[in-house]
Amino acid sequence: MIESPKSSKDLERISMVEFQQPIRCCNVTALAYGLTVLGFPTAIDDIFYATRLPVSSVLDDGMTLAETYDTALRLMRTSKLPVSVRVVHFDRPEATLSWFKNEMARAASDPQDIHLLNFNVNIAHDTALGGGHFALLADYDADTGELTVGDVNPRKYTRFWKCPVERMYKACVDKDSASDRSRGLLVLRKEQA
Repeated sequence: MIESPKSSKDLERISMVEFQQPIRCCNVTALAYGLTVLGFPTAIDDIFYATRLPVSSVLDDGMTLAETYDTALRLMRTSKLPVSVRVVHFDRPEATLSWFKNEMARAASDPQDIHLLNFNVNIAHDTALGGGHFALLADYDADTGELTVGDVNPRKYTRFWKCPVERMYKACVDKDSASDRSRGLLVLRKEQA
C-alpha cells in the first residue's frame, strides 16, 4: 500500500506517485491517479473490476466527462471510499475564466481534493497532438498565470508540463464531439470522518 505524503501542496503529493495510461484510457487512469494521491491506492484494473466498466466503452469510443463522472460515482458506491465527486462542465454559466482562476488557486493547495482536468489537447499544448484528454491539476502560480499539469501519459506529454491558465480554460470550454457539451473538470474530495 502506498502512503500519500502529508504535504498540503498537490504538486508534491502528485510527484510521489506516477501513472502511465494504457492506450486510450486517460480518463480511468486519471481517476486512479487522483484517488492514489488522495491516499486511496487504486489501480486502473481496480476501477474496471469494481464498476464492471466495459473495456470497449473506454478503448473504442473513449469516455466523455459525464461518463467519467458516472464511473467515479459507481466506484465510490461499490468500493465505499469516503470520497465525493463533483463535475463541472464549462458550458455552465458559472464556469467563467475568473471562477476557473479562483478554483485553480484554491485547489492546488487543498490536501482534501484533487482536480481532474478534461481538455482539448490541441488547445492546451497549442499544437496538433490529438483530441480530448484527462490529467491532474498539480499546481497553479497566480503570479505567472501558469498551471502545472500532472499527466497520466508522461511518455507522450511529459510527466509535468505547464500551460497558461487562459489557454487551459479555453481547452476545457472546448466541446467534446462525442457529447456535444463542453469539457471541464472533476473534483475528487475526501469526505470528513
